[in-house]
Amino acid sequence: MIFLGIKRFKENKKSFSYNFAARAAVCYFLILFLLLSCVVRVAVIDSQGLDLVCARQSEYRIKVKKLRGTIYDANMLPLTNNRKSILAVALPVPGASVAVSSVLPDGERQSFLNKLREDKPVVWEVPKKISADGVATTDIYKTAGSTDACHIVGYLDGTGHGAAGIEAAYDSLLYDDAYLCAVVETDGKGRALGGTNPRFETESGAQANAVILTIDMNMQRAVSEAAKGISKGAVVVSEVKTGEIKALVSLPQFDTSDISSSLNDEDSPFINRALRSYSVGSVFKTCVAAAGIEMGLVSEGFNCTGSEYIVDRHFKCHNLSGHGILDLRQALAFSCNCFFYNYSKKTGGEPIYNMARKLNFGFPVKIADNLKTAAGKLPELVTLENPAFLANFSIGQGDFAAAPIALLPLYTAIANGGRYYLPSLVKRTIEGGKSTDYNKGKPTVAMSRKTADTIKEYLKDVITEGTATAANPKTVTAAGKTATAQTGRLDKEGKKINNSWFCGFFPAEEPEYVAVVLSEDGNTTETAAIFAEIADRINEISHRT
Repeated sequence: MIFLGIKRFKENKKSFSYNFAARAAVCYFLILFLLLSCVVRVAVIDSQGLDLVCARQSEYRIKVKKLRGTIYDANMLPLTNNRKSILAVALPVPGASVAVSSVLPDGERQSFLNKLREDKPVVWEVPKKISADGVATTDIYKTAGSTDACHIVGYLDGTGHGAAGIEAAYDSLLYDDAYLCAVVETDGKGRALGGTNPRFETESGAQANAVILTIDMNMQRAVSEAAKGISKGAVVVSEVKTGEIKALVSLPQFDTSDISSSLNDEDSPFINRALRSYSVGSVFKTCVAAAGIEMGLVSEGFNCTGSEYIVDRHFKCHNLSGHGILDLRQALAFSCNCFFYNYSKKTGGEPIYNMARKLNFGFPVKIADNLKTAAGKLPELVTLENPAFLANFSIGQGDFAAAPIALLPLYTAIANGGRYYLPSLVKRTIEGGKSTDYNKGKPTVAMSRKTADTIKEYLKDVITEGTATAANPKTVTAAGKTATAQTGRLDKEGKKINNSWFCGFFPAEEPEYVAVVLSEDGNTTETAAIFAEIADRINEISHRT
């Protein structure tokens, strides 16, 4: 029994050892398998993470310049984006460092090298194109500061949106969120890859959008130079056949590259006075004359004694001693107020009012999309039943006002056989590669050709023998009308402030251009002389071969 027990014990011990070894082996291989699975899993996860990093950081962009469309004059001269320069992006590698620093002036070279030592790509303006490993260059365009067309172009606000002028009127076309970017290839850790070259890239085609104006910058500069004698006022020149504005100057001007210097100027240079409404005075007499001639009142004679008694008071002529007997032609030449007081009695208020409306007085003039003049003032027709109100209206005073641009239709119609286009400042726009002509509308017939031609002849006398001999150009014939309009305001010394005007066209026989000159506190001799200089300058430009 004892021997049998020992034998069985030995057999069980051997079986236990064998089973334990087998189980241990299974456990070992199971644990090894699990460890290998974890390693593979970690490797896969790391690989996926690296792929994700590489995908996200294979390149990065340096925003260089915000893109914006361009404003051009009629000859496709850029008025914005008009200063070309060259930009380089350099990687922090020796070849790029040497290539860029070698073309930089002494004052910039060290600053560039210091920046490159930060071990990041550097964007820098350079004087010429560079061809070297680790460097890319591109042309960029900035807007150079200017005063000649400041009120036309306008300026941008701090967010890059248009704040005035065409920049504001066409901001939706010119503005874009996109940038010109410098693009750099990177490794998984975001470092610039050696052996690669950076590049420049635009995020969209927004910079190709454009607004093409009717302005001719040759004429614009000439008018700006001629108008220097005006402290506050405006000059506008338009084409007779089309109504297109070729020059528009508001005074005082400002520098578009230094807006802040004009912010506290008491003369308010940011106001575009060509769009603002003013008392117009005697330049409106041609509208009264047109209404009368259309009714057959051509050769009416009148004896001016220096004043005309109307209702309960005397309405004075500017010539207090009187002009004597004169007809409509002479009344325009010498700007006789009393003649027009009497003339308007014969026409009545309604024909003058209707003529004024046909010439767009009392309405804003839309010169571009989202850009228009003040509406001005036109008396209610019923008020013109009052002889005193009618008398004031007949000489462009009283409850009547208009912007300088709003006077262009009247003088264009006289110069152009009775018809006119409303003034326009834009020829066409380009958006997404598509060109669209500006819709300036249809021409308006305001008066008969006979009436227009008659007044055109009369206005020649204003320059040759009347109140505006200073408006007679040296190189071309012209015709036009002066005005001194009371404003009811006084200057610091207590003197009356009057608006001084000259409206005319040239050449007199076959008019090509109409010009309106306004000085807020000048005299008619000065404005007439400015008109003459403008006519001579533009005549030279338009006939230059």
